[in-house]
Amino acid sequence: MLNLPDFGTFSEYRPYQTAYFLSREGEIIGCVAEEWRDVISPKNVDVRNLKVARFIIAVEDRRFYERDFAIDVRAIARAIVEDIREGKIVEGGSTIPQQLVKQLLSPDERSKKSFLRKFKELILASRLVGTFSKDVILSLYLNEVYLGHKRYGVEAASRFYFGKTSQELSDSEAAILSGIIKSPAINSPKNHPETAKVKRDDALVKAYQEGVISEQDYQKSVKENIAVTDSFSKSCRQAEHTMDYIRGILKKEQDLFFNTVSVGNEVRPGNNDAWFGLRVETTIDANLQRYGKEGVESALKTYKEKYGAEAIDAEGAFLAVENGSGAILAMIGGSDFQKRKFNHAVNAKRQTGSSFKPVVYASKFEQEISEGISYSTLLDRNVANAHLSCKDQFDPATKTWTYWSPRNFDEKKFGGASYTRRFAIAQSINRPAVWTAQIGNCVLDPRVLVMAKKLGIESAIDPHLPSALGASGVSLMEMVRAYSVFPNKGVLRPTYIISKITNSSGVKYFEKTSWDTQKECGSLIFRNRQTKKNETVTISCGMSEVTAGVMVEALRGVVKFGTARGTLAGFAQPTACKTGTTERYIDAWLICFTPHITLGGWIGGPEDYSKTLGDRATGAGTVGPMIRYGLDNWYQNTEPVPFLEESEEYMKSLVNPPDFGKEMESMENTDPDVEAPQ
Repeated sequence: MLNLPDFGTFSEYRPYQTAYFLSREGEIIGCVAEEWRDVISPKNVDVRNLKVARFIIAVEDRRFYERDFAIDVRAIARAIVEDIREGKIVEGGSTIPQQLVKQLLSPDERSKKSFLRKFKELILASRLVGTFSKDVILSLYLNEVYLGHKRYGVEAASRFYFGKTSQELSDSEAAILSGIIKSPAINSPKNHPETAKVKRDDALVKAYQEGVISEQDYQKSVKENIAVTDSFSKSCRQAEHTMDYIRGILKKEQDLFFNTVSVGNEVRPGNNDAWFGLRVETTIDANLQRYGKEGVESALKTYKEKYGAEAIDAEGAFLAVENGSGAILAMIGGSDFQKRKFNHAVNAKRQTGSSFKPVVYASKFEQEISEGISYSTLLDRNVANAHLSCKDQFDPATKTWTYWSPRNFDEKKFGGASYTRRFAIAQSINRPAVWTAQIGNCVLDPRVLVMAKKLGIESAIDPHLPSALGASGVSLMEMVRAYSVFPNKGVLRPTYIISKITNSSGVKYFEKTSWDTQKECGSLIFRNRQTKKNETVTISCGMSEVTAGVMVEALRGVVKFGTARGTLAGFAQPTACKTGTTERYIDAWLICFTPHITLGGWIGGPEDYSKTLGDRATGAGTVGPMIRYGLDNWYQNTEPVPFLEESEEYMKSLVNPPDFGKEMESMENTDPDVEAPQ
């Protein structure tokens, strides 16, 4: 007749719990929850002597451990007198078991104050006490009690209000939690510190009277101000674009996702395992993640200050990977996730400008090494800088062609007939890159497309000559991964961001135990001129160790006497970089690597890709502050580590390149960070 629920909820206790995403150091970098709860168990926590538990018992049910029954007869008698006097339910008198079993009733029943509801609670509470030990009942209560702001249980509330675990609470903090149980909404120490203090002081009095604390502890605690913190909430929000990226991987690869279902007028969490205390250990380095975020914010602020009213509503992105493993160490997909949820580090396919040139030169070096040409001569070979003009688009109405003619940033300064490859790469001179990429007359060498694939670039590269200057759209993730092959001796490591997945009970879903070498990088279809048929070519990943070493040497020159020399001036750790600036200064890039990490940054317009950042908004000048900030902080208090490819003689040659005397002299008192847009 009473239609009482059973104890299945408690017998097989599996409540919704907060999902945590952790950095490689174990620091919280993200959280997901509808019911914020962190379960504590008598198996690993002495709940009987837990400070906050003792305070709660003193306030809510001081004879909890002494009593053999579920009800407190004295409290009930007092409550009945008050209820009869008022003619309705006004006095609680509920014990901890009674409050706990209330969770088994329907939401409608819980909201009603009736004698029938009270009767049901008494019967259920009596059954509860006969079924479970007092420690188990107390731990269940400590996990279920609602403490405001969608926080269930003392552990979740301790993290939210005070940024610490329940075992770390002070007397004052424990008193605050125990004092707000009856009305957490109006007694929240965050929203209503005055009323929270009143309730805390009442709880301290009861704790003193019950012998939980000494008079000295009481006097000390009652004088303390109500102090709360947002540190936990900030931790949960410090990698929001990254979190969104990881959640996509969890769903796709592990079938773990945060689904919701409608129950009446409520939206509730579903039954996927992700809701029940998921723990995702990531490869993110918490410090580098912070440096990347601060670097993006600083670079965008500097850009806006420089261009003032002409500045567009620009976005920025930052990404870093560990060379030897492919682990993603930092990912900043934009300046503000709440403003734009689009991940510019992963999903934005933007023209890369001159940052694509290393792909062009790497394809040529790989070809020449395979032909038996000595690697030691590759960078000092001359490459043409002559003007060239290629047909671009045909106008049927006029039956005429438009022509594409690549230009250099400064024709007077870079108007020579040819330059060494080393110098052309360092100074980001456009026409030498185009001549390097050309085969026949105005035809892009297909080996450039192959090299892009070998470096892990999955985006389609347009098979025409302007691609030599970065005319195709590629993501920052792809570009950083491609550059990491150079310091990694030609080996392409697949990037990854999840190292282990468990739940709060220790159940393991996934663990990465080894670093992979990516062997196959897809395929390309080429037209066989002899058979006039299309042929599919499977492409192996990476490049020869020798070619990789040549690329390290080439891109070191960009820092020592090229377009990034101003950006990294005075930075002790040997670093190699390449800048990139697209036509009309729409996109700005800078990608660098050290022997340990490869990192890249991008700044551009997020909404209208045709908007210019502004005159001379180059990769080094615009993105440079972002990368320099990250490197300065990441390498602070560390000794410089040289590249294996560098000898002492080479280092000396970089300080004063013997072959570039006239060129270096001509660049005195000039902006070191300029380069030609494609």
